[in-house]
This record gives sequence, structure tokens and C-alpha cells, in this order.
Amino acid sequence: KVLKHWDKMILSNFVEFSETQCFLKMEAVTLVKYLCSNALRASSEYKIFQCLDKWFKHNPTRISNDCVTVLTHIRFPLMSERELQMVQESELMKRCLGPLHLVTKGFKYHLDCRERHPVIEERSNVRTEIPTLVLIQPHNSASYVPFQITSYDHVTGVFYRLYSDLNGSRDCRLTVIDNFIYICRVVDFGGGSLMSSLFRFDPRHLCGQELRPMLRLRMDFAMVAHGSCLYVFGGSTEQFATMDSVECYNVKTNTWTEMPPLPMALNSLAALTVERKVYLSGGASQDRQPTNSFTIFHPHYQTYETLPGMFYARRLHEMVFFQEKVYVLGGIPRQGVPLHGQIPIECYDVSTSQWTMLSSTLSGRSVGHYLSFQGYILSLGHEHHNAKEDEIWTYDPEVDGWSKYAKAPQRMSLMSVICSTIFVNFHDEKVAKTYLKDK
Repeated sequence: KVLKHWDKMILSNFVEFSETQCFLKMEAVTLVKYLCSNALRASSEYKIFQCLDKWFKHNPTRISNDCVTVLTHIRFPLMSERELQMVQESELMKRCLGPLHLVTKGFKYHLDCRERHPVIEERSNVRTEIPTLVLIQPHNSASYVPFQITSYDHVTGVFYRLYSDLNGSRDCRLTVIDNFIYICRVVDFGGGSLMSSLFRFDPRHLCGQELRPMLRLRMDFAMVAHGSCLYVFGGSTEQFATMDSVECYNVKTNTWTEMPPLPMALNSLAALTVERKVYLSGGASQDRQPTNSFTIFHPHYQTYETLPGMFYARRLHEMVFFQEKVYVLGGIPRQGVPLHGQIPIECYDVSTSQWTMLSSTLSGRSVGHYLSFQGYILSLGHEHHNAKEDEIWTYDPEVDGWSKYAKAPQRMSLMSVICSTIFVNFHDEKVAKTYLKDK
């Protein structure tokens, strides 16, 4: 216990510890143990390199004996190009020629990001151990709200505004691959001019980039990630025609390809990846009426499999996989169904193919409002009867009960926000500067 406590203290205060004699006299094998850890805390990866520079200067013989062993565990792709340039020109790297190719890999990461999806290795991973909630706010010109990416540190209860721009985005759908956020959206350039957009956000450097857009402009579609591919299903055209087309985007090649169409044209459907399968549920058909359809798409075989339908037809809903079950939450039911502004949660047991009906939420647009997180299902905004539009609640399926989880900062409305989880290092100086003070 004493050793674990000591290790935790060193990892949490690594830069301060580097000022001590204990650090300067530390054996290389022990130092590597700390450098490998995602729990190591420092304001930047470049700062860690500076700490190691002092360690090598304390005993110059380490340069020939330990430079490759130690510097291999520096995560050069997490450095900016300016920092990589300073590392490359440092006296330490001029004497340590062995690890110089690792600095080159850092430069290659930035180059690949500009051209395609970079190769992700252990050295590309953010130094953190737990995922965090991320909220995507589409741009709303009417309320002067910009397109925003906000992250929530549930350990400290602090929100961070990681990114924002003024692109007039609507109908955003998001998914995550290799800790990159991919956002398919429709961008409004004014005057009724709409364009399809694929935007990628990198939480390592807090930067965004436009990629090749979808082959077709579509609204109210569904999107998931499977392996290194994004899949978009259905949707509607600018003229509100319902679509059955499916597209696949390969992040490694930055290309879109056509997939076999849906069994029926649908918009406002929900999609969810579970292992090697993609579950598709509900949506509105060509007659604009919600359906109760429930289907599996097999990406490997590019085939569809029909499953027992939901109890209630619905559209603009969300699906969550939690404890080996698929939960269908929220959405808007078929007109004339006497639900009095509510809609039940439905649970599908993948092992028995049986549906169970649970308590109700308020009916309405629920796209991106639910997420499996930290042993609960998170709910954004006014989904539960007692929740307000700037609140996040948790739903516990075991007791079919709700409780308040967090409140969004600065009266931020969550009604149009969509969410996911990524890894963010809140100790990184770039991220720390973006924290939001609640007004």
C-alpha cells in the first residue's frame, strides 16, 4: 500500500518530482514504469521531455546506455509541430540518434492528419485512464450559439469548451474512432444553400478538420462506426424524399462507397453498433409514419436480418447498449397513439430476442440524448419528467429509476446537443485553459 501510494504521488506530481534528487538518481527501468502509465500527469508531453533532459544531464553515461529505452516511451505524436522542432534541435537528441525516428513519427502524425486518418499506436494515446462525456452543440444562428464541443470532467465536476466555430451546422450525427470525433452534418451557408460536411476533431491537439463529405446530401439519417469505417443509413433529401441508400466511409482512405440499400426507405431511424453487428430501429417510412422495425446490418457480409419489432413505432429516438441489452429510449410515436406526450423505454435482450417495456420518458426529439456511461444510462436535457433542459440525469435500468447527475454550465440548453465519450487529458495545458466558469 505504501509503494502504491508513493507511485500515485509521483505520477500525479511528476514535474514537481523531477526537481528532486530522487528523480535524478532513479534507475531507467523505474523511470520507464512511470513513463508508460496513462496516469502520469504533466502540462504537456514536451514538459515530460524536458524533465528527462535533466535526468540525462545528471548522468551523461545514460545517453549511450538508456536513451532508446527511456525515450521510446515519450508520446511524440502528442506534441505540437513547434515542440517537435525544438526536440529535434535539442542537444539531447543530437547525441541520442537512436530515438530520432520517433520524433519523425511525431511529425508524420501531423502530416497524416492533414491527408487521412493517422496510424494510431500506444504513443498516440492521450494520457488519461477514464473516458469522459463530450457534448456537441450544433450552431444556431437564431440564438447566436456557435458550433461547440464541450467536455465534462466528472471527477472534478468542471466543463471544458474544447472547440467552437461559426459554421451553420444542422442535423449533426457523431461517432468516435481511435479517439477522433467524426461528425457528419449539414452546413447552412445562408440563402437556402446546404452542403454535406464530414468534420473530424482531434482531442490530442484540440483541432478540427473538414474531410470528404458524403456522396449524397441527407438529413435525419443514422450513423455508426464499425472498425475503421463510418456507416450512414437512410435519411431524407432537401425535397424531403425518404431515402433507402447507405454509404460507408473508410477513415484510412478518406473515401465513401455505396452499400446495399435498406430493406425499406427510412428517415429519423436509430443505429447502434454491438460487436460485429449494427442494430437499426424505427424511423419514418415514405408515408412519413413511424415504424416499429428492428433490423441487424452485418457489415462483413453487407446483409440485413429482420428481428421482432418494437412494441411502439417511433422516430427520432436513441438506442443504447447496456449490460448485454439494447435499450430504445425517447423519440416520437405514431400520431393518434394515446400516450399523452410520453413514450415507454423498451429493452431488447439479445440472448432471448425478447422485448420488455419499462417506464416512460417524454416524447420528443431524442437523437444523441442517451449514452451508456459509468454504470448508468445518461440522459441529456428534458427527457425525464423532472429534468430541465440544462440538466443531465442518469437512468438505472435495474431499478427503472432516475436521478440528477450534472448541470450544464452557463445555462447551456441540451435540447439539441448530441453526446458521446472520448479520452481527454484535463491536465494538458491546452485543455486546462478552456475550462468554463459557471455564470
